[in-house]
Amino acid sequence: MKIGIGISGGVDSAVAASHLLAQGHEVIGFTMTLCPSAHTDETIEKAAQVAKKLGISHIVLDFSSVFQKEILDYFVSEYASGHTPSPCARCNRRIKFGIMQQAILDHGCDCMATGHYARIAKKKNGIQLLRGVDPIKDQSYFLAQLTSAQLSKACFPLGEYQKAEVKEQGAALGLVPKSQSESQDLCFLPNGDFAAFVAKARPDLVKPGWLIDTHGKRLGQHTGAFQYTIGQRRGLGLGGGPWYVVGIDISSNTVTIGHQEELSCHEISIDGLNWLVPPQQELAVQVQLRYRMRPVHAILTTTSSSPAILSFPDGAPLAPPGQLAVAYQGEQVLASGWIR
Repeated sequence: MKIGIGISGGVDSAVAASHLLAQGHEVIGFTMTLCPSAHTDETIEKAAQVAKKLGISHIVLDFSSVFQKEILDYFVSEYASGHTPSPCARCNRRIKFGIMQQAILDHGCDCMATGHYARIAKKKNGIQLLRGVDPIKDQSYFLAQLTSAQLSKACFPLGEYQKAEVKEQGAALGLVPKSQSESQDLCFLPNGDFAAFVAKARPDLVKPGWLIDTHGKRLGQHTGAFQYTIGQRRGLGLGGGPWYVVGIDISSNTVTIGHQEELSCHEISIDGLNWLVPPQQELAVQVQLRYRMRPVHAILTTTSSSPAILSFPDGAPLAPPGQLAVAYQGEQVLASGWIR
């Protein structure tokens, strides 16, 4: 096959490309330009070096304008609404496996590959998205909003591998310098400081407000409610804890703080429901409400006239609006939707 692969200059995409070449495929490397910065230029240079070592052609795609609208503006507006966004899940559907996948197909490729740790199974009744075999590195959560059509033109060569194996293979092939560290933050936030990023775009959100308990008692002050997320424990600066964020009200610029027993729920609503199996009105599932969170038992209920509901018979950690809820049965992703 002729396969286009997204390469970033990191070990995962480099090793994934080497696997495809070893299998006899024709491989072309593609790198996205998402925002003008020195970090972006560095990424392109690293990707070009990997492509050169692999002996494959390398094409740069400029998606900076659509990335600004679809991801950066969304990221800011979600925090400005008191939500906690999941930009990687949104980017995968709209950018990587949206316009990038289409661009790769338009270049004559049969499908698009990436270095994600997930698996695809093609069955008679359709495409299945499965967890990667490495439970720590599994990235099926961030791919759960992909449509069946997008998955049918996708390929994940690393889904059957452990991360440790991939690092060993990368070192043996000499594709990536041993001293090169792996990115741990969002691609547009290399320093991880989301609050500074949002504050620059929306300086009106930076203003003093109150930390209150669930009875309305003032416990301390903050410099902007947008900087907090449901379930947050660190950085509250309060004695008598442990304390957790259990509520955020942007309109009053207040952050509600509670104890661990107040950090639970029995029902949440979700929208933007994406089914990867035939839709059902009621289904028993295991749900992941955050990346790396242990799945909890739930009942997914849908109607034609209202948002879908996830009910938790045994309770679940209070989930931040804006995050993605992903429903599994065993290793298979069944559906996902945005917590509201």
